[in-house]
Amino acid sequence: MISNQDVTSVFVLVLIIVFYLFQVFQKTKLLYLFRSVSYHFTNIFFLYNPEDLNLHGRINYFNYFYIFFYHLINGVIMVYLSAYIYDGSLKAEGMDKELFKSLLSINLFIYAAVFIRFLIIKYFIEIFLTSKLKFIFFKNFIINIIIGILMLINFTFYNLNSFYDIDYLKNTFLILIGLHFIFQAKNYFSLIIKFELKEVMYFILYLCAFKLAPWLWLYSILL
Repeated sequence: MISNQDVTSVFVLVLIIVFYLFQVFQKTKLLYLFRSVSYHFTNIFFLYNPEDLNLHGRINYFNYFYIFFYHLINGVIMVYLSAYIYDGSLKAEGMDKELFKSLLSINLFIYAAVFIRFLIIKYFIEIFLTSKLKFIFFKNFIINIIIGILMLINFTFYNLNSFYDIDYLKNTFLILIGLHFIFQAKNYFSLIIKFELKEVMYFILYLCAFKLAPWLWLYSILL
């Protein structure tokens, strides 16, 4: 039997080590991430300034810094889904090897679908995107990282404290998802009001075809 507390403790230890290594080897990117956290929360009631936290040069998503957080976000989604599907029972009972393999298979399936979506956007749709659209997508990715880290911290508190039940996880999850939508909506609105008509049309295409459709497709397959 695999204990959830043991798995969570390993994840936390790995996260601490990784952040330490990032502080040594990717200090600029890490500072940008921390500045983004501060900026989003201090401006939660105000529109963003499109020039804030700007980047110069080409954004390389295949840098190991962003690849790590891509995996982290994917993993966080799966641990929350697992907790909800089994109504919090895994926290006390743990999981056997067969259940672990089953959850891992679902995780890999979702990972593959999201990765294919990323490749389609990067190599086929990117030729139509302006630098402003590329930057708004990158800022959304940073928001996903921020919320993913907060969700991981929240799940750690839930999993390592016996007095927190599944209702705590559901309520805090709704709060964090609410923040996610607020940050992304403000990010969209702060920039889209300055877009040209062509950019707006590409942006709407992105939202419909690559933001909503993949998740609806996964939902129909899994449920």
